[in-house]
Amino acid sequence: MSQSEFEIIRRYFAESGLYFPRSGVELGIGDDGAVLQVPTDSLLTMSMDILVEGVHFPLFADPAQVAHRALAVNLSDLAAMAADPFCFTLGLVLPYANESWLAGFSEGLLELAEEFKCPLVGGDITRGPLSIAIQVHGLCKQERVLRRDGAKVGDLIYVTGTLGDGAIALASLGLDSHLGSSFVVDGEKQTDACKQHFHSAYYRPKPRIEFSNNCADFMSSGIDVSDGLVGDLGHVIKASGVGAVLNTKAFPYSNPAACCVSESNRQLAALFGGDDYELCVSVPALNRREFEAAAESVSTQITCIGEIVTGSAIRCLDSQEEEIDLSSGAYMHFRGAN
Repeated sequence: MSQSEFEIIRRYFAESGLYFPRSGVELGIGDDGAVLQVPTDSLLTMSMDILVEGVHFPLFADPAQVAHRALAVNLSDLAAMAADPFCFTLGLVLPYANESWLAGFSEGLLELAEEFKCPLVGGDITRGPLSIAIQVHGLCKQERVLRRDGAKVGDLIYVTGTLGDGAIALASLGLDSHLGSSFVVDGEKQTDACKQHFHSAYYRPKPRIEFSNNCADFMSSGIDVSDGLVGDLGHVIKASGVGAVLNTKAFPYSNPAACCVSESNRQLAALFGGDDYELCVSVPALNRREFEAAAESVSTQITCIGEIVTGSAIRCLDSQEEEIDLSSGAYMHFRGAN
């Protein structure tokens, strides 16, 4: 690297505005470790995701967009637990020190960090194939932690936003998809506005922090949809010891998805695609009215797509109420690896 590790940290991270004052952050970048003060009525929540060039984002992708996605997908995990963002650390592996790339990456991080009041408090940088590891820290009220193991029989299943756009975005951007060669976007129907929508869906997912904090009292479990609805909901029912029934005719889709993708492929994207970073939550039926009002008060689209039932499996019904074969499964990083 033409610049030293410490020069890069100082110029693009310590002095870029990413380390800013935040209540509870006693010491951040510049020492051997960060020092944090957790309020006595809160619990510290941590989550980490790793993004690798060529796996989670394409070669030569815009660094600001990559940075936004890298932090957003981590913040989505905090939203799934009804946690407020507190701070984050960054592990960055670079093949070389490209000043314009680093400047763009830093700017992309700063935009989202400031929006969610989540400063960078430390990390590390080294040389190697491009990869990004972010660990976010959040604060949960002790009595309001949203977990995967709280779903109960009779609860209703809701999702925020729309489903399938993340997987459709991969096809729209010409990137590899685990959904198979038959999963395509109709190029003739894909307007510039559609392309921009899918680009934003992939690179700029919206962490549902405000929604989860506003609705936490009315939800019994939650998870973010990162690996596909079936796979992620599967974690919830396993942890909770219950089953689930999904009604695909209720699935919410964006207008670009409805325009550019066949009904069968929209359904495939919603069930197995992943990369939506919306929340899938269970809500006791008695809380339904209050939950829907709380979501509306923060302008968040929600849709009831099913119900928690007895058993240990997910059943999925199509528009004719025929059961759908779910054997193809959600995305798994090491499927087929030797």
